[in-house]
Amino acid sequence: MQKLLRKTINARSSRIPSGVIGFDNLVNGGFREHSVNVIIADPGCGKSTFCWQYCSSDLHTPALYVSLEQNINSVLRDCSDIGLKNFGEKYREGNLQFQVAFNVDSELTSGEIGLRFFMNELPKYLEVIKEAASKYLGGIRIAIDPLTPLLLEISDPNQQRNAINRIFSSLREIGTAVVTLEKGFGDVLARIPLFLSDSIIELEHIGLGGIYNRTMSIRKFRGSSHSETPQPISFQKEKGLIVHDISNK
Repeated sequence: MQKLLRKTINARSSRIPSGVIGFDNLVNGGFREHSVNVIIADPGCGKSTFCWQYCSSDLHTPALYVSLEQNINSVLRDCSDIGLKNFGEKYREGNLQFQVAFNVDSELTSGEIGLRFFMNELPKYLEVIKEAASKYLGGIRIAIDPLTPLLLEISDPNQQRNAINRIFSSLREIGTAVVTLEKGFGDVLARIPLFLSDSIIELEHIGLGGIYNRTMSIRKFRGSSHSETPQPISFQKEKGLIVHDISNK
């Protein structure tokens, strides 16, 4: 992880750009420094694509990508297929660390393995990189994709709240994070991470065609004004997820 921090320090600014075309205009320039931002959606709506763009848009700032579902070869192939070349480039240069928090050959579930990672390994990362990460605006870029298996592993609400609070606090210490949640498991499962997050971005696929076939809604953005109108989104080769801002039209 230390090798991720041997890069040129980014110029200072007030917000962390998301890497998603059109999104930053809706939230006053990007994510707040050292914040945890939740992307919630059903499968196939663009959660992972948002994470790939966020981690790879700035080639100089180190990134940590924690996957509870896909391995690195699968992600590199997906990014290549849609033309997001920066992800593979940043990974090969050693400025993006990919952490697999699951094991298909293990008797443990991905949630159990993820819980061990967040409770045991993540604090170790924090101690190693905390001082160096502070040199970057907002720390390093972090993506957790998805957090849902971990939530399924902790059924007690009090234990889940304590675990998520501890995880989010750790993420805020070392960087600015994007965390994805799968919408299909219901609001009850997602309630605690949604409450503890700094922002909530919801992606939807209505499936009726037209400009609003796919939309993005900002349900929460702590400490900042933001667009409250659902915005149409689309996917384009080499650009990925694009938000079409119609709030002023």
